[in-house]
Amino acid sequence: MTFDHRDAGTPNSAWLSADGWAGIEPMDLRAVELLVVVAAHPDDETLGAGGLMATAHAEGIPVVVIVATAGERSHPDSKTFTPERLTVIRRAEVVAAIDALAPGAAVQLLGLPDGELRKHVPALTAAVTACIGDHSTVLIASPWRGDGHPDHTAAGDAARAAANAVGATLAEYPIWGWHWRAPDSPEWPWDRIRTLALSSDAVAAKVSALEFHRSQTEPLSDAPGDEAIVSSSFVEHFRRDFETFVVTRESAPTQSAESLAQGYFDTFYEGRTDPWGFETRWYEERKRALTLAALPRRRFGTALEIGCSIGVLTAELAGRVDDMLATDIAQAPVDAARERLAGRSEVRFERRALPQEWPDGSYDLIVVSEVGYYLSPDRLDDLVHRAADSLKDGGIVLACHWRHPVSDYPMRGDDVHEAFRRSAGLVRIGGYADDDFLLDVFGSPGTVSVAAAEGLA
Repeated sequence: MTFDHRDAGTPNSAWLSADGWAGIEPMDLRAVELLVVVAAHPDDETLGAGGLMATAHAEGIPVVVIVATAGERSHPDSKTFTPERLTVIRRAEVVAAIDALAPGAAVQLLGLPDGELRKHVPALTAAVTACIGDHSTVLIASPWRGDGHPDHTAAGDAARAAANAVGATLAEYPIWGWHWRAPDSPEWPWDRIRTLALSSDAVAAKVSALEFHRSQTEPLSDAPGDEAIVSSSFVEHFRRDFETFVVTRESAPTQSAESLAQGYFDTFYEGRTDPWGFETRWYEERKRALTLAALPRRRFGTALEIGCSIGVLTAELAGRVDDMLATDIAQAPVDAARERLAGRSEVRFERRALPQEWPDGSYDLIVVSEVGYYLSPDRLDDLVHRAADSLKDGGIVLACHWRHPVSDYPMRGDDVHEAFRRSAGLVRIGGYADDDFLLDVFGSPGTVSVAAAEGLA
């Protein structure tokens, strides 16, 4: 999402008068043994969760704050303040602000590069996980992944991974979402919003803490490029007598035996048009090229793509099929893919949870790309069986999966491909493997090679 902090944005009054607040459930801190607040930049913790920190401290709940970057690139056009000088200033500000909110709270300043947090998600995840220790009921508060700022999304991803690893509860706080979204935005997750009422003491502590972040709320100088980042109108969103969080259900520890549910993917796509970088990463472009090159036929009559996401691979497959059904478990990527291929009559899009909502019909090509590891072993076996049974004579199943472990996923890519290779209804006829992903092409028993099919061998 592209937005400018200098824009007027959605006023606080528009949010406060929204109908969506009716029926919103309150947050309950009674069972929380430890609060971990994750901030992408100094001031995120105060703006989004300062009242939560003050409330937890008043109730005797230990508080840990992890600040990923020093926010040294907050004023990229400044001619008077270098990133090094801003690092010193903002670190001092955040320590003072946290002390005003939760005196004695443990503070970790990781010093990861501002603006490049996506590259350092594993390090941030490890830091969050390590601070939890033996506490059994942990609340992690982090920036909302739909906030529109890439560092906020990365910090949210790290918090989510840590929550999954230890079985903690995740609550995400919007910051820039108040600015560029509106109450009637379809992406605003009213159904998962929870509010925390703040006492007068907590409000006062938050107001006091905000005053320490002067490098963001006041101009650095009168020089161009030194303007305030957090305007007086924007800060009104954070002077309310309540705070707002987007909640995620308590996560299971790593390598759950259950398939990931639709809600996981609905949450993952919130506020993000291309969360995996299909459109921008060379890794993804290269993988698509290898996928297309591995197909043993020039054209296919009917095709089924399982897990089409936003339709980038779909668009390239469409040039080689006469009729294709592309599916995904979440509605947001299906809508994006349908828009991407508007006017392409050979492709139909449907939201389906496969294998349990397997479509009728048979296919010349079934593509299972980067979806198998989301399933439980039983569900995966069912998918493999249904794929083999749905092939027409001479049909092809193409499977492609990431090999590195991901804490959220029930299985690894290698396990997925082993399940396909065990199938009595499929034989491997080709593929590719490197350290990052596996690509296997399967056909029915008796499938001949490309050269044999063309009379060359």
